[in-house]
Amino acid sequence: MPIRAENRMRYPKDWKDISRSIRERAGNRCEQCEAANGEPHPITGSKVVLTVAHLDHTPENCDPSNLRAWCQKCHNGYDAPVRAAGIKARHRATLAIGDLL
Repeated sequence: MPIRAENRMRYPKDWKDISRSIRERAGNRCEQCEAANGEPHPITGSKVVLTVAHLDHTPENCDPSNLRAWCQKCHNGYDAPVRAAGIKARHRATLAIGDLL
């Protein structure tokens, strides 16, 4: 998943190496649905791009037990509730700023 600009500094400098090692650990397959990296996804048909998910949603926590290699479909499904909450929070903050103006 693309890293949000405001979160880039939260990732370690060697994140590329860490994420590569997690994908290699998974045999370049999604650890949830087993879709193969670079191949058509068995459900969506789109090209699989393996991503690395933080189970606790904390970029600083790069312990291998906290990381999973997931296709975009599985990663997005796992992150959806947290992402929705973040969107709502940013929307509320924008409204609050508007009320102050």
